[in-house]
Amino acid sequence: MEEPPGKPLSCAEKEKLKEKLAFLKREYSKTLARLQTKVADLPTCDSLNPGSLQLISKLKNPSGSCSVDVSAMWWERAGFKEPCIITACEYVVSLWRPLDTWQWEKIYTWHFTEVPVLQIVPVPDVCNLVCVALGSLEIREIRALLCSSEDESEKQVLLKSGNIKAVLGLTRRRLVSSSGTLCDQQVEIMTFAEDGRSKEKQFLMPPEETILTFGEVQGMQEALLGTTIMNNIVIWNLKTGQLLKKMHIDDSYQASVCHKAYSEMGLLFVVLSHSCAKEREALGSPVFQLIVINPKTTLNVGVMLYCLPQGQAGRFLEGDVKDHFAAAVLTSGTIAIWDLLLGHCTALLPPISDQNWSFVKWSGTDSHLLAGQKDGNIFIYRYI
Repeated sequence: MEEPPGKPLSCAEKEKLKEKLAFLKREYSKTLARLQTKVADLPTCDSLNPGSLQLISKLKNPSGSCSVDVSAMWWERAGFKEPCIITACEYVVSLWRPLDTWQWEKIYTWHFTEVPVLQIVPVPDVCNLVCVALGSLEIREIRALLCSSEDESEKQVLLKSGNIKAVLGLTRRRLVSSSGTLCDQQVEIMTFAEDGRSKEKQFLMPPEETILTFGEVQGMQEALLGTTIMNNIVIWNLKTGQLLKKMHIDDSYQASVCHKAYSEMGLLFVVLSHSCAKEREALGSPVFQLIVINPKTTLNVGVMLYCLPQGQAGRFLEGDVKDHFAAAVLTSGTIAIWDLLLGHCTALLPPISDQNWSFVKWSGTDSHLLAGQKDGNIFIYRYI
C-alpha cells in the first residue's frame, strides 16, 4: 500500500539523512574493493581492448521471418546432455545442437500460427524445456516448449494467458510473472518438476503499481526484486510471498529496468538500465547504473554510471547482465560491453555487413556472447 506523505524534514533530520547516505557510500566502497580482489587477475586498462571479443561460430536461421531472440540452454538426448542454442523468429522457435568445428544442426522446431513470439524466457536449472512469451506489443501468452518422451515430437504447453506485464525465469526451476490490470494484478510463481512439468503455483502480494521487470538477487535465493512504472523498486520474500519493501529511486532516469541484484553485507547492489537517459556533457551517454540500497531503511544512492566511450553515441535498446559483465544493444546498432567491477566499457561490436545488431544475450551454459540480427544471422563470440 502507498504510504501517506510525511511532513517536511527538519534540518536535523536532513543532516541525519546525509550521514546515512555517506555511510552507504563508504560501505559500497569497502564492498567494491572486496569484490575487486576476486578479479585481480583481470587486466586493467583505461581504454577499449579490441581483442576482447573473438568470433567462434555463426549460424543462419532460415525461417524467412524476422529474428527476435536467442538463448543457450542444456538439452538431453539419449542420455547425453549438451549445450544447445535456441533461436526465435516471429513464428518459429528452433533448437540447435553443436557439431564438430563449431557447426550447428537444427533438431527441433516449434511453429506458431496466430500469435508471434516476443522473447525467449530461459528457466535456469531446467533441462529439455524452454519458455517463450507471445504477443504483439505486449505479452499475451507464456508457453513451455518441450518434446514428447515417447516419439520425440515437439509439444507446446500453455502456461499463462491474459494481459501479462513481465516474466522472468528464476533459479531452482521457477518462473515468475505479473498479469492483469492495476486493480486485479497477480504476481505468480510457477515451479517446474525435473521433467519440465508444472508442479506448483504460488502467489506473491502485488504492489499497487504496474511491474515493468523482475530481477533475481544473487546471494539471497528467497528474495526477488521488481521495478515499477512509478520508478520504484519492490522486494518480496519468496518463502512467504510477502511484499517487504517499496523503495523509490532517482527520478533523473525514468522507466529504469532492473537486470541483476547482488547481496553483500546486508546491502543490495542493483544494476539498472536506462532507455530514456539523456546524454550528459561530462559523462557521455549513461547506459547502465549501479545503485546501492539499504533494504532495512530503503535509503539508496547511485554509485556508478556505465557510459559509452568518447566518440560513441546511442541509448540503451536491449541488453543482458551476467555475473559482473553487462552487454547492451544501442540505438546506433552497436553492441557495447562493460566490466561492472572495473567500471568502464571494455568492448564495442559495430554492425556487421551494414546490418545493425538487434539483440544480445550472455550464454547460460558458458561465457560466450550471443548476438543476433533481424535477418536471422546469429553470431557466437568468446569474451576474453
